Amino acid sequence: MKMPATFRTRATLLGVVVGLPLSALLFWLAFRNADLDEISSVLAEADVGSVVLAGIALAGVYGGQALRWRAIARTPEVRGARFGEMVVSGVAVNNVLPGRVGDLLRARWLQVAARIPAGRALATVFVDRAFDVLALVVFLTISLPFISSADWLRRIAVGGLVLLLALGLVLVAARAYTRYRTRERRGQRSLLRRIARDTLEGLADPIDRVRGVVLAGASLLTWAIWGLGAWFVAQALGIELSPAEAIFTTAVINLGVAIPSSPGFIGTYQWLGVSALTLFDVPTDQALAFAILMHAVWYVPTTLVGGGLLVRRSLGRMTQGVESVHAAAEKRA
Repeated sequence: MKMPATFRTRATLLGVVVGLPLSALLFWLAFRNADLDEISSVLAEADVGSVVLAGIALAGVYGGQALRWRAIARTPEVRGARFGEMVVSGVAVNNVLPGRVGDLLRARWLQVAARIPAGRALATVFVDRAFDVLALVVFLTISLPFISSADWLRRIAVGGLVLLLALGLVLVAARAYTRYRTRERRGQRSLLRRIARDTLEGLADPIDRVRGVVLAGASLLTWAIWGLGAWFVAQALGIELSPAEAIFTTAVINLGVAIPSSPGFIGTYQWLGVSALTLFDVPTDQALAFAILMHAVWYVPTTLVGGGLLVRRSLGRMTQGVESVHAAAEKRA
């Protein structure tokens, strides 16, 4: 059962209609008072060694996310390396297309690789993202007492808690629905209704306490590694971040980009980075240099590697198709 293209079309439309204008506004807000010559000077003097260490740390983030997603999906026939490929390829798609289409494609790729229903695959991506939100809200909660207050910061904190609550309610509602609503016969359901039911059943699968703690712990560790990468980028630019400030920056940037935005969060990412670091009395130009470099450290490698993986798999499928045609022709001959 193939996932309908309707989902991807609507996600892209939302990204274009809402995300692009919002990102453009935030891009303008981030750069309106910036001295581009000063930013270029700060970036030119960045310590290369620290930037490399940041890149290694962020690569570890994607490895951790792949292992966590595999633990959620529980499809042992799909190798861990394949989960890593799907995660990075999904990020690459999100980098160039609006609406987080890469997350929907992740579900499609898992559906094909594991031969499971589309809805079940989609449910694993939803739960995977829910654990990200949980970890980031925890980070924001524990770091807030050490950070100066601001109106926009309170809105992000409230928004993060509301999002986490909404995700929890979705899981509870899915379990209640599948428990009390019997499944219709297959012939009586449309494709979309079958996918919806499969998704609800996937969300309703219980996560026992031990497994939940392990997945939550893995999420916290993964995002702590992201915070380490941010600390390395800050060090490369001569910015001193305390552990609490690095955790706070991790939470603010990654919760903030949950709003609809342009591909790769361009504009949104820079505004969030500047807004976070200026709370620590970091000069605006230096804070913007941090946001630009932090963005580049993960954006460039994931786009190149993920794009390369997508091209390789496309060429592989084309080769298999050509071989199948030749084999059929030889059989007829």
